[in-house]
Amino acid sequence: MKFNIAWVSVVLIAITSVFTSCQTNKKPVSRNVWFEKKYAIKERFGANTVDTPGATKTDVVAKEPNNDKVLLIANLAPLLQNEIDYKTFSGKAKMHYASNEQKNDLVAHIRISKDSAIWVNVTAAAGMVSVARIFITPDSLLLLNYLQKEVHKLAIADANKLLPFPVNFSLMQNLLIGNLLKKGGTPQNATDFGGTWTLSMEDTDMYQQIGFNKADSTIRSMQMRTKDDSVQAMMQYGVYENTDGRKFATERVISISNKGEPHYLDMNFNKAEFDQPLDMPFNIPKNYKLK
Repeated sequence: MKFNIAWVSVVLIAITSVFTSCQTNKKPVSRNVWFEKKYAIKERFGANTVDTPGATKTDVVAKEPNNDKVLLIANLAPLLQNEIDYKTFSGKAKMHYASNEQKNDLVAHIRISKDSAIWVNVTAAAGMVSVARIFITPDSLLLLNYLQKEVHKLAIADANKLLPFPVNFSLMQNLLIGNLLKKGGTPQNATDFGGTWTLSMEDTDMYQQIGFNKADSTIRSMQMRTKDDSVQAMMQYGVYENTDGRKFATERVISISNKGEPHYLDMNFNKAEFDQPLDMPFNIPKNYKLK
């Protein structure tokens, strides 16, 4: 199996939501979403996007909202504060990853101690092949590459050299849990259509659009692009289940374009638990090379 640090790292930023139905329990459409026009996150299944296809930078400058938009923005703003509250998380997910060069089917065991540590063990061939083990704290990242017998150890500030998407510890744990990627920013627009509300946000470095299911205010979708247009992402969440009293999306899809390079990940959780005791074993074999 060909191994690439970038696609293992995608595991850390993978989780997505659903655009295609008014029903909160419908599965996300697990099809590739490619970014077909500059400044646009092209979504093929009926949802609107952060930018209109074919837009220019001047097109996305926020216009003064009318009174109805102002009221809708005010009504939706409190939903930005909703999030899954937890102390620990443990989950198992089957994944399919694809890029221009690779396709891989993986299984990830994920453990999170909130605001403290993220542990991911990645296997392939139905768990028969150990691929990687990852341990992340707010300050550092350790990655065991079992296939090449290497260990990568670096500060979290340098981790973006391995990742196809600029992240920090908070963003990674939010993606894995299913909370908003990033709080803050200024609401610019809101839309009410079908079974979904959408709220568009802008901050110093990115545009975000969050889609909420009307039925229960869970997140249906998140889209973003950086202001320098280097990164665009679409994330879809579906099949919400009651997990230890929390609404947890068990099926997720993520599509990322980083400087034109596409990454796609389909993730299906078949196990998820909150607030149970955790261990995060991470032993580095003596014969592994430090990279």
